Amino acid sequence: MAQPVSDNAVIPVSVTLNSILRLTVVTGGNIEFVVNTIDQYTNGIANAPRYTTNFTVASSVDFNVNMDVEDASFLGQDNPSNNMALDNVGYAVFPNSAAGAGVDGTNWNLQAITGLVTGSTPIVTGIAGNAAGNSVQNNFDIRWELARGTQVSGLSLLQQSIAPDRYVTNVYLQLVAAP
Repeated sequence: MAQPVSDNAVIPVSVTLNSILRLTVVTGGNIEFVVNTIDQYTNGIANAPRYTTNFTVASSVDFNVNMDVEDASFLGQDNPSNNMALDNVGYAVFPNSAAGAGVDGTNWNLQAITGLVTGSTPIVTGIAGNAAGNSVQNNFDIRWELARGTQVSGLSLLQQSIAPDRYVTNVYLQLVAAP
């Protein structure tokens, strides 16, 4: 009498996904405005390539990028009691179309022109299901300007009569996974 032969084997299969959240400042990691003409005191300094920060994000999940400023105002270096309002420096975020970046409103929503403020401010808000991607898709420019109408006060540097000094603060970019 023959017995049917039956045999079973178990093959465990697993998948490990490691989260990738990487932000890289490519160019423009140090922005310095130098005001030395009455025209610049009156009309500010417009964005130019030297006042542009390019950064990329490589992310395996949808993400947001926030901007945070270290101090409540720009602090004088020659005289620590001098300060200048943060919102004298304005910025806007754009996709770096020369690099073939994604599309504002499709992959993410970007911060329009505004002045620097204290606290964490979203500058790139990922659109669910569309923000995750490589550093080619997620390639951004922050275009900085000085005293060009972005201020809450609306006053020129000349009207503010700010003491001559070198004013400094640090700006942080924070990459976070979208909820």
